[in-house]
Amino acid sequence: MIIVRTLALALAAASVLAPGARAQEAFGDLTLTFPDLKAKQGQIMIAVFDSPQGWASGKPVRFANVSAAQDPASAKILALPPGSYAVRAFQDVDGDGKMATNPFGMPTEPYGFSRDAQPNMGPPAFDAAAFEVKAGANAQSLRLN
Repeated sequence: MIIVRTLALALAAASVLAPGARAQEAFGDLTLTFPDLKAKQGQIMIAVFDSPQGWASGKPVRFANVSAAQDPASAKILALPPGSYAVRAFQDVDGDGKMATNPFGMPTEPYGFSRDAQPNMGPPAFDAAAFEVKAGANAQSLRLN
């Protein structure tokens, strides 16, 4: 009797866990690569945004950094819910943790955006840099200029 009850509880627990396991598969993993870096030093600082509001306010949903010494440099962002995302990245060559700028506020360290969106008197619009993340593996390549 105890064995039957234990088996019934184990099967009930398995049926509860199985949907959760399937739900976990609904997330997407995003691999970001940074080809053709001019300098193989410092860190690449990455900010991932999931909305135009977050993009405009500078409030990313994920941060990451990766060594620029890798060839090619790449980072993996795990378990993103499916949807639209955009990425901003810069290479912190001098290691101070922030993007260096000239006296006019123009960046002096390499930077870039997903979909190689081009800046125009500031960062591009979210829609220009946005791409879809689906369940499973996803990849984007960003060129830092």
